[in-house]
Amino acid sequence: MKNFIFYLSSFLFLSILFGEYKSEKNVSYGPHPRNVFDVYWDTEYENAPIVFTIHGGGFRFGDKSYCSADMRKLYADHGCVVVSPNYRLAKERTPETVIRCAMDAAMAVAHIQANAGKYGGDPKRILSTGSSAGGFISAWIAYQKDWQWPEVAKHKPKKLNIIGWFGDSPFLPAQFVNQINGSGPPAFFIYGGKREHPGTPTSQGYDIREAFNQNKIWNKMVHIDYWGHVPARRFLFSPKTRDQNVFNAYDEFLKMILNKKEEPKSGEIITVSRT
Repeated sequence: MKNFIFYLSSFLFLSILFGEYKSEKNVSYGPHPRNVFDVYWDTEYENAPIVFTIHGGGFRFGDKSYCSADMRKLYADHGCVVVSPNYRLAKERTPETVIRCAMDAAMAVAHIQANAGKYGGDPKRILSTGSSAGGFISAWIAYQKDWQWPEVAKHKPKKLNIIGWFGDSPFLPAQFVNQINGSGPPAFFIYGGKREHPGTPTSQGYDIREAFNQNKIWNKMVHIDYWGHVPARRFLFSPKTRDQNVFNAYDEFLKMILNKKEEPKSGEIITVSRT
């Protein structure tokens, strides 16, 4: 019994000393059953940056399990709270249903911004990320300036404190690209090559890059010329298959926006070809 008490006390002491990685599932941020998110954090965090990882699926499929263990580890290594939301899905994609999906995710960001302290997070440092359809949603959240919240929103801030955007094969139609105007947070985005999904052609990456450059918004693009849709899982997040140049560039991007480290050169394109 004495040994059990000793080991239990030691475990509790070490948990307090080094922190404990925790998760809270299905945190409600709105009235719909899909208005929930999962959050992952370390109990030793104080004013840690917050990363939103928003799933894709053509606005019709997908869920918050998109946030993989590899993804969580990469952001945890940078001392980040990680949040992965669900949002309402659309039976068919129209401009109205797309914005409804995006507004749901924005409500999730507003909720965590108002409750960041519960998870040791900093409400003024939020990175918006996503893939495919989630790439559009995360970009819309990052570069939206005029917030008109729905009546059901629990929180209605004048501003979401987005300090950076990352998109993995983000769906960026011309209507969105043409709305980029003025200042905005730094951007890092990845596209596949000839095998990209027809809804997210690599040309969208070059178009958004041009818009960023014209508005003097820091950006970096990665082009995996021999790969297909959403290449970040393989070339960035997986420690077994990642491309080191891509990983190093994204690591520099995170250090720049999260820790205000030295600013790498803007506007570069990293091309990864089969060796």
